[in-house]
Amino acid sequence: MPTGHTAQAKASRLQADLARRVLRRLKDQAAEPGHHLVELDLCAAFGVSRTPVRGALRLLAAQGWLTARDGRGFVLAKRLPDRADTPGPDTADTDGEDQRLFHALAAARDQGQLPDRFTQQELMRRTGAGSAAVLRVLRQLAELGLLERRAGNGWAFGPSGDTARALAESYTFRRALEPAMLLQPAFRLDRAWVERSRAAHLNLRRKSWRPGDGALFDELNADFHRQLARCSGNRYMRMAVERQIQLRRFLSHQWDYPKEQVHAAIDDHLEILAALESGYADKAAALMLHHLTQSASQSQKDDGAAA
Repeated sequence: MPTGHTAQAKASRLQADLARRVLRRLKDQAAEPGHHLVELDLCAAFGVSRTPVRGALRLLAAQGWLTARDGRGFVLAKRLPDRADTPGPDTADTDGEDQRLFHALAAARDQGQLPDRFTQQELMRRTGAGSAAVLRVLRQLAELGLLERRAGNGWAFGPSGDTARALAESYTFRRALEPAMLLQPAFRLDRAWVERSRAAHLNLRRKSWRPGDGALFDELNADFHRQLARCSGNRYMRMAVERQIQLRRFLSHQWDYPKEQVHAAIDDHLEILAALESGYADKAAALMLHHLTQSASQSQKDDGAAA
């Protein structure tokens, strides 16, 4: 059997990219060892044929992530770490490149510099990024529902590509989703995480405020919603919350709200955590609904002021 190094050296860029995306998909699904991977599902999810998917699965098997079953495809061989990416010397560089391009496109779209319709080649000329990175990010935006592929090699922002409408729809969805995930029968509060999260919230709440500090809340806020989704015990809720975090980061890539708004959000988070710790799931769900409703209202005000 070939070693992981040899298999990775022979893998195409498409296979290596698909391998990373397969692991991320498994992580979003909270997949456990023994989880069976269905080739046709992966083909549909990533919009590719079975040949590159099979190559990606063989690559992951050579790296020890998957186990091949005779005549029955592949299963997950071991538990995934918190940040699951395909191992390799260029993984960090690739992810960094993708993130830079993701934020560059978000800024260009926000400033009116990225038209509703464009080609992959036009985007490569505009950004100076390579074809593989551009295609990865375009696929990511398509998975978020922001982009649609046109005939040929063209891409277009769909109706949900309108920032105000997309944010409004996102908050509507989140108001239905996030209070409900606190009421799931399988919900188990991670109290060690709660202690860490409360300390981080209080540290930010108490610090001397400086211009730009609003951006410090971005990752703290994302972790709050992500971890509560994890505690729900529902893999599909967890996947949905992760997608909403990515969507928000594209639509609101410069998150630097004033101190008063950040402090209000922190207070909401702390109140939700306190209710959950006390065993009052109904109260926590009501507080989450109020929190998201207030955030949606503030988002509409901000859009109106910007207009």
